[in-house]
Amino acid sequence: MDNLTTEQRRKNMRNIRSQGTAPEKAVMRELSRRKIYFARNVKTIMGKPDIVFRRKMVAVFIDSIFWHGHPKLFIMPKTNTEYWSNKIERNMNRDKIVNEDLRSKGWNVIRIWDHTIMHEFENCIEIILDAIGKNSASLPD
Repeated sequence: MDNLTTEQRRKNMRNIRSQGTAPEKAVMRELSRRKIYFARNVKTIMGKPDIVFRRKMVAVFIDSIFWHGHPKLFIMPKTNTEYWSNKIERNMNRDKIVNEDLRSKGWNVIRIWDHTIMHEFENCIEIILDAIGKNSASLPD
């Protein structure tokens, strides 16, 4: 049973963002600081990547531990487990389909966990820079 009222749960779920999360903003802010052009949340590309480098054909997805079912860090809610299990499984399957589709079209797909961004920020930026062919040593500070 849920320990929140229907109205409290509704308010809580409405505040969950699918875009514009803190990890996304941090990565975008750093790329902008380095004067690297990118597009955000491109609806015309399958999966609606968080960050897109069109000319380099690189799509970056920043996945949350909960919604994308991190293999080690995901914690199943104690209530309504059947619903959540199915929901997360569908999300994970959709991620695989998106990856396969984009890669078959020549895209380099990068998926980074939000947790990794918060704990290994510079490594995450390096992964993106390597994918777009930018040597971080030659970029402005």
